[in-house]
Amino acid sequence: MAKNIIDGLFGKSPISPLQKHMTQVHSCILELNGFMVAIHVQNWAQAEKIRSDIGAKEGEADILKKKLRLSLPSTFMMPFSRRDLLDLLLIQDSIANITKDVSGLMINRKMALPDEIFDDVIELTKVCIKTSSMALKAVNELDELLETAFGSRERKVIGSIIKDVNKLESKSDKIQYEIRAKLFPLESSLPPVDVMFYYRAVEWLGELADAAQKVGSRLEVLLAR
Repeated sequence: MAKNIIDGLFGKSPISPLQKHMTQVHSCILELNGFMVAIHVQNWAQAEKIRSDIGAKEGEADILKKKLRLSLPSTFMMPFSRRDLLDLLLIQDSIANITKDVSGLMINRKMALPDEIFDDVIELTKVCIKTSSMALKAVNELDELLETAFGSRERKVIGSIIKDVNKLESKSDKIQYEIRAKLFPLESSLPPVDVMFYYRAVEWLGELADAAQKVGSRLEVLLAR
C-alpha cells in the first residue's frame, strides 16, 4: 500500500528496488552459517555448493544494482538526493561482495578452522547475519517513512533499529578481539600461512558487520536531511 501511494505521489520510486537489492544482499550472508559449519567438518562438497550459491546470489544482487543505477533519473521528486541513494546502494552491495570474498578465500584454501576458535567464529558469523538482518529491517521502513512524510513516530522506529545495528556491530568487534586473543597462543603450533589467513578471514567477517552498520549510518544521514 505504501509503495503505491509513494509511486502515485512521486512517480516510479527507487525505494522498492533498493529494498529488493538489500533483500538479495541479505540472502547471500544468510548462507554463511551453513558454510562455516561445512568448512569446519571439512565437507568440502557442501561448502563448495554453498559458496556457489553465494556467488549466484551475489550476481543477482549485482543485476539489481545495475538496474537501479540505470533507471535512477538524474532528478526526481524525493526527499533524498540521487547521490545519497547511490551511496546507500553501494554500501548494501558491499555486504554481498564481502560474503563472496570470505567464502571464496576459505574454500580455495580448504581452511578448516581450529577447534579452539570454531564456536567463536560461528558466534561472530551469527552476529554479522543478525546485523545485516537489522539493516534490512531499517531499509524496509523507508517506504513507511516516506508515506508518513518523515513522521516522528516512523523516524523513531528507524532510529531504534539503527541503535540495534550499532550494538550488534560493537558485539562483533568484541568477538573478533576474543578470537584474536585465542589465536595468538596457537600461532606457534599452526602453519604460519594458515594463521595469516585465519586473521584475514576474521577481519573480513568483521567487515560484514561494519558494512551493515554503514547502511544504518547512511540512513541516519538521510533522516537528518
